[in-house]
Amino acid sequence: MTKKLIAVRADDTVSAAVRKMVRGEIGAVLVKRGTSVVGIVTERDILRAAAKGGELLGKRVAAIMPRRRLITAKPDDSPVHALDLMNRHQVRRIPIAVKGRVVGIVTQRDLVTWLLRRPDVILDMLSPDYPAVSRDALVALLKELQVRERV
Repeated sequence: MTKKLIAVRADDTVSAAVRKMVRGEIGAVLVKRGTSVVGIVTERDILRAAAKGGELLGKRVAAIMPRRRLITAKPDDSPVHALDLMNRHQVRRIPIAVKGRVVGIVTQRDLVTWLLRRPDVILDMLSPDYPAVSRDALVALLKELQVRERV
């Protein structure tokens, strides 16, 4: 889990979000309204908005932020649970929250790094008896990391 959180306000510009992503060398920023995290904006969200045409960088983050409910996990949830959430909701990042307050974020990369250090878990997950994560989802995730990280 990454505890150093980078966020923008919902009324900040997309340009501000992009600058924070570039400076932080990250692919997403949390979006806040007041003190509450209300969403995440990713590089992919920005590209989707750019593909629609028009002036993008001056738009408010809220205008391009996905409207889906924020998916979170708890600090004591297992990494496998976070992986399952990512798979079920088709997201690559899961904020970690305690009593509604985001205290960290887990990414696919974090989970794959954890899995690569735990081959016993990988073998257990490839078992047909393991209900949390499908074998195909795990294999796809590991292949993606191989391509990205040249593992």
